[in-house]
Amino acid sequence: MQRSSTEAKKSGKQPETLLREIMLQRLQPSPQLKRPLTSRELMEKQYNEGKILNIPSRRPLTRKEQAERERLARLFSGGKPASEMAIEDRGPY
Repeated sequence: MQRSSTEAKKSGKQPETLLREIMLQRLQPSPQLKRPLTSRELMEKQYNEGKILNIPSRRPLTRKEQAERERLARLFSGGKPASEMAIEDRGPY
């Protein structure tokens, strides 16, 4: 009891108030005891934070979606690789 009175005086609180605060802190669940997020929960968290644009539905692509992806791949894969452009930009030695 003496020790709690001494600590209460240091903090400028009544011993009862200090003991109540200590008890409440001890009764709070520890953050270390929380379970890790599931992959779905993590994706939802990232979606809500704006870090990802959509949550995968885990369904196969339709033929239309597959065709669109292939079209975009062909569209953006044309041209020289960046390594060749960098070599050309250096000029002659």
